[in-house]
Amino acid sequence: MMPQSRTFRLNVVDIHGEVYTGLAHFAAVPAELGEIGILPGHAPLLTGLRAGELRITQADGQTQILFLEGGLLEIQPDIVTILADASLRIMDIDIHDSKERIKNAQTTLAKAAVPAMDFARAELELQRELAKVNAYQRYQKDAQRGGGASTYDWTRPPAQNVPKVNVRELED
Repeated sequence: MMPQSRTFRLNVVDIHGEVYTGLAHFAAVPAELGEIGILPGHAPLLTGLRAGELRITQADGQTQILFLEGGLLEIQPDIVTILADASLRIMDIDIHDSKERIKNAQTTLAKAAVPAMDFARAELELQRELAKVNAYQRYQKDAQRGGGASTYDWTRPPAQNVPKVNVRELED
């Protein structure tokens, strides 16, 4: 049996082009139903992504953190591809713009008679901007402690709005 590689190739692209390409030991990806941790040799998978942080531990041990605004994830044993709707570095998040967008989305959601499409857009905007603010605040808190990405606070916030699944209802 051949020894398994300790790294995998990670490619991240968005509408503007290639964002990241390199070898990684580990990646934590914000999938639609929760965060996915990827190590070399991961089982093949294709899934949608939600807005959130992509945390990459590179082959040299350095950590890269990107904010993804959704997209698609394809995992193969030796290569992982992320097609992001949009992406940016955490330090490039405009916190004031995000807070303004949160206010606008909350105003739209508070209205009594909102068309279904406007409500859905406002809800997605609110989720995306809240995720940006949380990522930015976690990054800033770490920077104030004098750490860089390598000492980033990897603890995850408690899960919210997790759907309850009745397995018996899913059975045929």
